[in-house]
Amino acid sequence: MGIKIALTLTVLLFALPSGISAFCYEEAGDIYGINPDLLRTISKTESNLNPLAVNINADGSQDLGLMQINSSWIKSMRLDSGLLLSDPCYNLKTGANILNKCFDRYGYTWEAIGCYNAVSLHKKVKYSWKIYNILKAEGSKMKNKKQNPELKIQPKSPDSSFFFSVRDKSEADMEIR
Repeated sequence: MGIKIALTLTVLLFALPSGISAFCYEEAGDIYGINPDLLRTISKTESNLNPLAVNINADGSQDLGLMQINSSWIKSMRLDSGLLLSDPCYNLKTGANILNKCFDRYGYTWEAIGCYNAVSLHKKVKYSWKIYNILKAEGSKMKNKKQNPELKIQPKSPDSSFFFSVRDKSEADMEIR
């Protein structure tokens, strides 16, 4: 009898975080109006879904947790750095908030997706393509499973806005002059 209880508790212990995570993606998506699948893709890309991931960057800053929140955001957003690592939902909502700021700045474009991870044009484009390709592959998997025939994450080829929305605004302004 004791083995059954221990086994049940072990299963619940490992099952619980994924259930909470699914709820967190939905909640963060609802709060900021962002598709939870996009948030999942970003967290998979950033940390491989590891809420304890820490990356030390060349400039000395750190990327923390599930969404790899850069330490440069801690002061300006008044974040609790301890919670970024101990509370995956807090980290996810913070990442959704940062992505939302990118959408506010660039609109619902691939440039905003690139903004989540980078400042330079080259890195924005590279990151945007990475996210695009993952979403495209996930869309294909969903179609194959026939879970929801109306759910289309991405078209077969990039939308033309992908090519024109991920650009350096200062370069575009300089060309006009």
